[in-house]
Amino acid sequence: MNTLAWWLIRAQFRTRRTATLLSMLAIALGVALGYAIHLINDAALADFGRAMKTVQGDPDAVVGARDSAGGVPVATINAIASDPAVLVVAPVIETRVRVNSVRTPVRLIGLDVFSAAAVMPWLLPRQDDRSTTGGILDGDVYASPSLLAKLGLQAGATVTLARGDREWLTKIAGDLPATGPDDLLLVADIAWVQERFGPNEAVGEGRVRLAPEVDLATWRTALQARLPPGLLVRAAEDDRTRVSNLSRAYRVNLNVLALVALLTGAFLVFATQLTAIAQRSTQFALLGVLGLSPRMRLLQVLLEGLAIGIPGAVVGLGLGYALAFAFTQILGGDLGGGYFSGSTPSIVPQPAPLLGFLALGCVASLAGALYPAYLNRVQPLAQALKTGFAQSRAAFSARSRWLLAALLALAAFVLAQMPPLFELPLAGYAAIALVLMIGVSSAPLFTRALFGWLAKRRLPAAQQIAIQNVAQAPLMAQVAASGLIISFALTASMVIMVASFRVAVDHWLDHVLPAPLYLRGKATPLPQELLDALAGTQTPFARIERSAQETLVIDPQRPSVALLVRELERDNPAARLPFTGPVVAPPADMPVVWISEPMHEIYRIAPGQTLRLPLRGHDVEVFVGGVWRDYSRQFGAVAIGRDDFVRLGGRFAPSELALWPLPGQERLASDWLAPWTDRYGLELADSLEIRQLSLSIFDKSFAVTYALEAAAMLIGLFGLAVTLAASVWLRARELATLGALGFDRRMLGRAVMVEGALIALVGLLIGLACGVAIGGILTHVINPQAFHWRMALTIPWPAVIAGALLTLAAAIVASRYAARQATRLPVARVLASAD
Repeated sequence: MNTLAWWLIRAQFRTRRTATLLSMLAIALGVALGYAIHLINDAALADFGRAMKTVQGDPDAVVGARDSAGGVPVATINAIASDPAVLVVAPVIETRVRVNSVRTPVRLIGLDVFSAAAVMPWLLPRQDDRSTTGGILDGDVYASPSLLAKLGLQAGATVTLARGDREWLTKIAGDLPATGPDDLLLVADIAWVQERFGPNEAVGEGRVRLAPEVDLATWRTALQARLPPGLLVRAAEDDRTRVSNLSRAYRVNLNVLALVALLTGAFLVFATQLTAIAQRSTQFALLGVLGLSPRMRLLQVLLEGLAIGIPGAVVGLGLGYALAFAFTQILGGDLGGGYFSGSTPSIVPQPAPLLGFLALGCVASLAGALYPAYLNRVQPLAQALKTGFAQSRAAFSARSRWLLAALLALAAFVLAQMPPLFELPLAGYAAIALVLMIGVSSAPLFTRALFGWLAKRRLPAAQQIAIQNVAQAPLMAQVAASGLIISFALTASMVIMVASFRVAVDHWLDHVLPAPLYLRGKATPLPQELLDALAGTQTPFARIERSAQETLVIDPQRPSVALLVRELERDNPAARLPFTGPVVAPPADMPVVWISEPMHEIYRIAPGQTLRLPLRGHDVEVFVGGVWRDYSRQFGAVAIGRDDFVRLGGRFAPSELALWPLPGQERLASDWLAPWTDRYGLELADSLEIRQLSLSIFDKSFAVTYALEAAAMLIGLFGLAVTLAASVWLRARELATLGALGFDRRMLGRAVMVEGALIALVGLLIGLACGVAIGGILTHVINPQAFHWRMALTIPWPAVIAGALLTLAAAIVASRYAARQATRLPVARVLASAD
């Protein structure tokens, strides 16, 4: 039996080279996309985790302020250090500074070298042999090798560190040998950093190492009860969870799209194996008469499917690695999503995922071969020996299929209304799967209806007979249409979702960029000297709005929330914020905030409710006045007026300015600001530049989805060509009879091409309907649940119709492959085998 199985596999590959190679390619593309996404995500998370571990070290717990402007009092650090359960507390101050007026700020970490040795060994400095100073306690700084290379500096160089108006003239006394190639860091003694940049009498956070016998959860609960409300004890694992949550929804979304491409590949394997069964039905029937059992005939087809899946998956793994390397070089480790900016991680394959994707490719191939194997098992031997392969009649009546489609539509609607599970839109993905099932299950109805209607029309004889045959036995037409339905539905839905998102972002930018010019300090406050000059009367500006940004920790396992302090009118916030609903007037005696749409979605906070915000060491109760649209901060933002912020004890230190120059003085305004932008490394941009940059970042973030769409359409077109070729073999006697009756090769080829065009048209129409439905689910369900953004559905009909026409043209070209098969049929031999 083993020799027979191997012989049959070789015969299949020799007689069906093109179809088999296309099936392998389809499996390879599906595996490659999924494996590449996994490699990139795994490498990006590992790289980000490594960078975080370099800076954070390996503590058991971290004590920090819940707002970025706050700090942990030194007295609190000393009290924690005296706890018998604590081995060591490493105080840390982290800030951002500019080096020698370079515009891009870098991280400056102040630490105590003695306690840091036990908790953060990767940040320990190495003294340069040429340095004549006494080391880190003398006010010198130490730079990571990558930062030295980027700045073109060496140990011993004198540098100026600046943050806002504050400057620090110091020397680079050595490097940080344990830091990674992407770590742009400076390290200095914590006392010197505190003296020059603050905070006074406080540190940024304390990193705690506990005694081995201490239970972390118990100790953490006890300490949290003793701390002021503005401080938080978090486990180190919370930071890792928060990092993973940054891009989890984005990663899941891409993986789902890759699986759809693999599913489309399974349809191509299905078409290939069904063709093979049609061609070799007489051989299998003869083997059955000679003693090959139905079970062995089924296993043989499955084995052939596995023979397609294994090499396809192996090639896919290699291609996936190459794609992962290329994507990280072009788009970075975040695939353009903006989660791990500046990271180009190393791609390191691991055995378990590699074997998992190899198995996934094999499973997809086996799934595609399952139904053809079943048909081979149940094929009547006598009929197969006499007339060859016979297409089975539909298992369900038209009425049953309509009922099934209605039930699936109802189930999809119910799933689309369900909330997220595990903070992921799993029910939404299930609804998309049901929509695709509706499209595939309805293909026989529309195929039979269209070809049945055309069969009653007066058409040339060749086309008339071919269409009549498809109308009566539409199995292969259904298969070909199903592949196009899935691939085009995916493509159309992504085009619709991206267009809806882009239009929404474009309109949002109109509202949030009202000023002609914007000036910002790149994560550092603006110099007071500039603010004083702008407050004078001799400026070329008619109007100036100041804003500042901080971060708040609402949930330690979620990413931080942005706190935007802006010059907003308490009674008219809609003049500056794009609200999604009504604005609720706040009580006169309460401070008011307005939350972003992601904040509303994640924390389930509605207008009219109160919210406790951690500000300046206290939990402050504020009134939520409304929800505004924000497409730039996925994990939430809170806007508060400057006056309320100051009354609550905040210090308003603007980091961004919106500027309205006087009429006709736009160039003068830029020249007036030039001394400050050059000296302090500030960034000046007009609203048009910001708009173009924002939209280019948007387009970059969807670059991978475009690749997935192209792969799915390519596989769908391959499936059409292979399936039409299978249809030719199924109707070999009919086409041979037409040839014997006088139809030349051109007429036979034209008939097959017309058939391919009509099948493609059915697939595209159903795919378009499914694509619109899936686009609605992506826009109204997946986006709000995964990314916390809502938008109106926008269908770019010109682009969708143009894509459909191009696909139809490509399908007609692909059908030429089947037409060539039809013209190569050996008429005499086919007719002789019918006796």
